[in-house]
Amino acid sequence: MLRTTSLLLSLALGSSLVAQKQLTNADIWASPAFSGERVAGLNSMNDGLHYTAQEEEGKDQVINIYDYKTGGKTGTLLSTKDLGSIAMEGYHLSNDEHLVMIETATDPLYRYSYFAYNFVYDVRSKTLKPLSDTTKSKQRLATFSPDGSHAAFVRDNNLFVVDLSTMKEREVTDEGEMNKVMFGCTDWVYEEEFALVQGYQWNNAGNKLLYLRSEETEVKQFDIAKYEHQLYPHDYTYKYPKAGEKNSDVSLHVYDLMGGIKTDVPLGKDATDFYLPRFGFTNDDNTVWFMQLNRLQNEKLIYTMKIPVPKPATVQLETKEIYRETSKTYIEVTDDLFFMKDGSGFVLTNETSGWNHIYWCPMNASGKAAPKAMAMSTMANTRPITSGNYDVLGVKGIDEAGKRVIFTASMKDPMHQEVYAIPLSGKGLKELSPPGGSNDAEFSTGFKYFINTHSNANEPQTITLHDGQGKLVKTLKDNTKLRAKLKEYDLPKKEFLKMKLDPASGPGGVELNAWMIKPPNFDSRKQYPVFMTQYSGPNSSQVLDEWGGRNLLWHQLLAQKGYLVVCADPRGTARRGHDFRHLTYGQLGKYETEDQIAVAKWLGTQPYVDKQRIGIQGWSYGGYMSSLCITKGADVFKTAIAVAPVTNWRYYDSIYTERYMGLPQANASGYDDNSPINHVEKLRGNYLLIHGLADDNVHFQNSAEMITALVKANKPFDLMTYPDKNHGIYGGNTRLHLYEKMTNFLLEKL
Repeated sequence: MLRTTSLLLSLALGSSLVAQKQLTNADIWASPAFSGERVAGLNSMNDGLHYTAQEEEGKDQVINIYDYKTGGKTGTLLSTKDLGSIAMEGYHLSNDEHLVMIETATDPLYRYSYFAYNFVYDVRSKTLKPLSDTTKSKQRLATFSPDGSHAAFVRDNNLFVVDLSTMKEREVTDEGEMNKVMFGCTDWVYEEEFALVQGYQWNNAGNKLLYLRSEETEVKQFDIAKYEHQLYPHDYTYKYPKAGEKNSDVSLHVYDLMGGIKTDVPLGKDATDFYLPRFGFTNDDNTVWFMQLNRLQNEKLIYTMKIPVPKPATVQLETKEIYRETSKTYIEVTDDLFFMKDGSGFVLTNETSGWNHIYWCPMNASGKAAPKAMAMSTMANTRPITSGNYDVLGVKGIDEAGKRVIFTASMKDPMHQEVYAIPLSGKGLKELSPPGGSNDAEFSTGFKYFINTHSNANEPQTITLHDGQGKLVKTLKDNTKLRAKLKEYDLPKKEFLKMKLDPASGPGGVELNAWMIKPPNFDSRKQYPVFMTQYSGPNSSQVLDEWGGRNLLWHQLLAQKGYLVVCADPRGTARRGHDFRHLTYGQLGKYETEDQIAVAKWLGTQPYVDKQRIGIQGWSYGGYMSSLCITKGADVFKTAIAVAPVTNWRYYDSIYTERYMGLPQANASGYDDNSPINHVEKLRGNYLLIHGLADDNVHFQNSAEMITALVKANKPFDLMTYPDKNHGIYGGNTRLHLYEKMTNFLLEKL
């Protein structure tokens, strides 16, 4: 049972009697009515005093130059008028800013990756040249070398370099083949779960490439039927390692552009079944580094290797271990690792104190691990830069001139996010961002300025320009039109609650963060149905004091239709420290379901709630949870909607699933005890199952097996499938149809 520990939830009679304009799904999902302003294509220039942004001027796309000091426009770098018939869908500047890489004719591949044709525009000569022959396959991951003399890209799973003075390309690798071997790019699971897309890195001099080779021949493939208005459907086939199954074999290699020499990087000792989620060059052009995780992701090692110049044939290359971290549960991979330019050490984050904090690590650290759950603190001369009972959310970078670390954290409350600077000494913390709500910042080269995006739960984003100490320079975007539009609807405020589990559930009780939207003209003497929305996945957060965009507006639409809309972050979610996050290890779904059921039961005790009409909805992990809640919590929930749910962790990918569950061969009960498929006989309420048939992330197989189990148990349910739609279920009219479907289902069944 739950009891509130906050007076934030007001039960007073709503006083507004003004007629409220009604939201529609068409306005939310099929029109630009609620689109917000943003600064698109933001790119700091090398002087740290100017930045570029991609904007529209009439019918043209332009790259404009702005002054950080004033926020004013100082010129135009490029216009589509300069490109002839080439459409500009993205751009990158060379380090000397004389060249612009233009992306056009993009085609999506996975979540982050895509194919495109790339063109190189010379700002000085105003000439445009294709990066490669456009009669060949489209390219991926095109970048300029740091010195601007070359470019690299991936085509047909092989890595190429182009001499920009002659535009002649050179094949670095030639063994690449779809679903077999790839160079310089990553497989599906690395991209999805490690957010590692570019599988190669330049050194600072631009004369060497460190690249990843992935051998996926033995990885089992998955087939997805694509209909696409064809007479005969075709199968899209790709490699997808499921929990406990064979992963790609990976290796690292160095290519020297000057001599064409290739060097194999020796990996860590006893390296058999492992991951290489991060790698690159240190600030020494001849020293590579790489991060290595074991299969269970409970040991993280970082190595460096010096490349002999020139490479003697007889030299035995060796790697040096500079960091070791172990855990009884798992270790998350982040981008919070930064090497100092003077070679003295590096900065990274870990959870060894019980909270995620920033540490300084010298390059000469012994790295020898002690037999402890978390052994980072045993490394010689390692020291914390931040400390306290809060989580650092991400490191923005190291301001070496100012000798400070720039980072984001939820220091004041898990629902908030601030931007901070702290000296490398760990003393003199300074908040840089505006107070309250959620902040995120993009810093200029050299950290002299930053552009901050701020919002709260009830107000859309304000984008502001600040100097490096946090002083406001100028407001760039304030979403005036969107704010005026929202006023027409007189929407009720999202209110925050802190709830505490009964002490029987744990020592001292467990406090949960939640929010609620009440119907307009809320009357505490009436009883309302409740719609609970959640995600609940490991290290995620839904209860945040930030603008929720179109999802928030859909929740407001439901409130207008008479529902109390509630969201709670259960145990296992983010910003609450190591123990709160890692409690769910090995048994995903157990505690999260208990918490969502407990929230629903508490709501059912409130005089303004109709406890016979409580529903729950979620997408992906949230769909998994809503499926568990309508079965395990059949006596509490009347209705559930599951969009693209996992229904058995055995069907999901290796990296994500094993990180939080271990191997299915060693944890069979953990996989099976909280699989919705194994609880369908408990179902008594209304259940809507929705899935895209071309979902390459959570395969439709999950819903197919759920359907089979429901039919076997003779349980009625509703089903909606979307042919040729992936995990996001979007495109054309799809989102409108999806949300109309869910809205009408709730109106009928809840």
